[in-house]
Amino acid sequence: MADDPGPVGSFAWKGFNWQKRFWGGAPMYNASWDANNVSNPDANGYVKLSITNPTGTAPKGAEFQSTREGFGYGTYSTTVEKDVSALQKEVVWGCLFTYDPAAEPGYTEIDLCEASAWGGGAAYGENWPVTQGHGYWFDATKPPGQGNNTVTFDVTNAPILTHRMVWEPGKLTFETFAGEGYTGTLLKRTVLQGSTVPLPAKEQIHFNLWVTGGGGGDAAGVAPESVTIRDFSFVPGIPLTAPTPTVTGTAAVGSTLTAAPGTWTTGTALTYQWYRNGAAIAGATNATRVLAAADQGTKLTVRVTGTKAGYATSTKESAPTATVVAGTLVAPVPTITGTLSVGSTLTANTGTWTSGTTLTYQWYRSGVAISGATAKTYVLVSADQADTMSVKVTGTNPGYTTAAKTSASTAVVA
Repeated sequence: MADDPGPVGSFAWKGFNWQKRFWGGAPMYNASWDANNVSNPDANGYVKLSITNPTGTAPKGAEFQSTREGFGYGTYSTTVEKDVSALQKEVVWGCLFTYDPAAEPGYTEIDLCEASAWGGGAAYGENWPVTQGHGYWFDATKPPGQGNNTVTFDVTNAPILTHRMVWEPGKLTFETFAGEGYTGTLLKRTVLQGSTVPLPAKEQIHFNLWVTGGGGGDAAGVAPESVTIRDFSFVPGIPLTAPTPTVTGTAAVGSTLTAAPGTWTTGTALTYQWYRNGAAIAGATNATRVLAAADQGTKLTVRVTGTKAGYATSTKESAPTATVVAGTLVAPVPTITGTLSVGSTLTANTGTWTSGTTLTYQWYRSGVAISGATAKTYVLVSADQADTMSVKVTGTNPGYTTAAKTSASTAVVA
C-alpha cells in the first residue's frame, strides 16, 4: 500500500483505497448511480465500470473515488481498455480527474482524459463525433485560458490507451499514448500553464462513466456500456529534468566506461547503478565502470537516479553498449640481462603487463626452443656456446586475448 492509502473503502487497488459511488446526484442526468456497476479488481488487477439500464428507461452510472484526500503535485497515470471512438453520444467517459467539492471556485478539477460527444447528436439533427480532452476547470467566470482551459482532440479506435499527467506549480502536462505504457505512439501532448492552474487542496481521484442529458439522442434508452481500467499510479512531487544518460568508452575487458548523465535540475543528487544484460552488478555504483572478465559477451547499461527535496525521484537508463569483447593485454617486449658465458645466469625482464596477468616463459637457442627451459631465469650450458639466446614471454588473463612477446636475440655465448 501507499504511504497514505486513505481510509478503508469499498476495495483496495494500486496502493490506495477506493469508494464505489452509491449516492445520487450530478453529473448523471437522472442522478442515478449503482455501486454494483464498479467491479472489484479481477485476477489481472483490472477494474471495470459499467452503465446498466435494467428497465430500458432508467440507466445507472458508475463512479469510484479515492478515499485519500490531497494528492497534489506529481505524476498521474492510467491505462484504459476501451475503443472510445465507439462511445455512445449520450455517454461520457470521465477518465481520471481530480476533484475537491469544498475548494471554491474551481474544485481543483483537472481532467486527464475525458471522452464524449458533447453538445448535439440526433436531437439536433447533427452528427457530433466523439472527442477527448485534456484540461482543467478552475473558474467558470473567467474566459478560456484564464479560468478554464480544455484542449480536445480526435479519438482513435485503439483499444488500449495510456494517459499521463504531470501537475506542477503553474503547469499541467498531459500525454496520451497508444497501447500500454509510454512506448506506444504519442497521440496527443498538451501543456497548459499559467497562474490559474489549480492549486493542491483536498482533491480526490475519480473515475466515472455516466449519461448526460445534454448530449442529444436518447439518454433514457442508452444501451449498456463499459470501460476497463487496467492501471493507475501516482508519483508525488514535481518532476525533475531527467535526460537519458549515455555511455562512452570501448566495450572491451579492461577498458573504462563512463556514464554521462546529461543536465538534470540544478541541485539534483545523482546515483549510478550498472547492469549486465539487465541484471544489477553488485558494487558497480560509480559513474565509471572498468570492464571485468565477467562482462565479456554481455551488454551493459547504466541507470542514473536523481533525487531532490520536493521533487519526484526519477531514474533514467542508457541504451545498451555493444557486446563486450576480450580485452587487449598490455604486453611489453621482454629484455635479457646477464653475462653471455657458459655457467652464467640469464634473466628475462618482462616489463609491466596488465594487472593480474599470469606469465610463462620459454628460452630459445638460436631460435630453437630449449626443452625444459621454462623459468624466468636460465643458466647457460656448454650446448649454448657460440649460439644466440632469446626468451618468449606469454601472458594470460581471464577476459583478455592471450599475448606473447619475444625478446631480441643476444650476442653469441662465449
